[in-house]
Amino acid sequence: MKYQCLLARTASGKWLLSAPPDAPPRAVCTVSDASRTLSLSRRQVYRLVRSGALPSHGKAFGERLLDLDSVERLARAPAMAQPVPARLQRFFPEYEVSKLNAGRDRTLILSRVLERGGEADVRWLLKRFRREDVVRFIEEDGVRLLSRRSLRLWALVFRAAPKPPPAWRTKTNPWLDAGN
Repeated sequence: MKYQCLLARTASGKWLLSAPPDAPPRAVCTVSDASRTLSLSRRQVYRLVRSGALPSHGKAFGERLLDLDSVERLARAPAMAQPVPARLQRFFPEYEVSKLNAGRDRTLILSRVLERGGEADVRWLLKRFRREDVVRFIEEDGVRLLSRRSLRLWALVFRAAPKPPPAWRTKTNPWLDAGN
């Protein structure tokens, strides 16, 4: 089936597609652009198209055109529905890591990875959680769930202002001071 369409490029570099020509133009992008935006391979982008997560508006010049708004919405969506990788099992000895969910078990995962994780683990953490989520965790729950040393480090790295520790945590040992 052949039909007439209009493909134009704006001054900002976005492609606009109007098909049929009297329809309002829609912003589109190529699979290559979508793979760069989403940090996925072309094969993964095609899987998203097949699953219906990314609407396709046909082909032009041998390249599939995807809805730009859907691509940008998918790029902004946090990747929290994904399971925790098996290599992080060492941080969760009392849990079955395949049952953990990065969205539901956010506080547990953030506390364990920030306390015990290495560089690769923290990189994984920053791919799964937004910076604002990590800062909010440090400010609200960091005092309770992180050691003083880790709390100071991550507060400096993320420029967060954690709550002050509770009074019982800052006092000296009452068992040693009882004899005075």
